[in-house]
Amino acid sequence: MPISVSTIPSQVTQFTAADAITAVEGEATLVLSGQLDIGDNLIVGNGGSTGLAISSAGEVNMAAQPAVFAYNSASDTDVTGTGSATTVDFDTEVFDQNADFASDTFTAPITGRYLVNTGLTLEDLNAATATNMRIEIRASNRTTWVAVGQDLSADDSNISWGGSVILDMDATDTLTIALLVFGSSAVVDVVGASNPKTFISVMLMA
Repeated sequence: MPISVSTIPSQVTQFTAADAITAVEGEATLVLSGQLDIGDNLIVGNGGSTGLAISSAGEVNMAAQPAVFAYNSASDTDVTGTGSATTVDFDTEVFDQNADFASDTFTAPITGRYLVNTGLTLEDLNAATATNMRIEIRASNRTTWVAVGQDLSADDSNISWGGSVILDMDATDTLTIALLVFGSSAVVDVVGASNPKTFISVMLMA
C-alpha cells in the first residue's frame, strides 16, 4: 500500500520494490532497496512541470533541459573587415527548449557546464584583402577563441569555420558569438539562409 513519510522529516527510511511513495516533505532521505515504479513514467519537478519522461523502451527525455538551436536566415553584409568585432546574428530558432535564447544571446538559467557549438559561413573575404580572422565565444566568465584563420587569400572568398567548447556558466550568465576579420575595409558578409549556414547550439551538459 502507499506509504506517506511526511511525518518523519529527518529520518532515513527504507522501502522495498513493492512500496510506492505518495509524499515526501521536509528533509527525509529515502533509500530504495529495489525498483521504483513511477507509474505513468513522469517525474514532476518544482512548479508542477515534467522533469523527466521515461518511455516504455527506456529512453529518457528532460523537457525543461536547456537546449537551443538557432541560425541566421538572411545574410548580414559588410559587418567586419577592419578588425572590429561584430556580434553574429541568429534570428531564427529551430528550438529553444527552456526559452533561454533571445536577441542573439543565450542566458544560462542555472549554474552548470554548457556545450556550445557554432559555425559561420563568410563571403567577400577577398574583397577586403583579409589577412586573418577569428571566431570568439564570449561568455560572462571568459572569452574562448574557437576558430582562428591566418594568411587568408582570394581563395577564401567563401568559407565556413566553426568550433565547440564546454563552458562553465553561472545562473544569469550570458553568451554571444563574435566575429573579427582583419585586413582592410568592412565588406565581409556573414551568410544567412533557410538551410542553416551560420548557426549556434547550446545545451546544458551537467
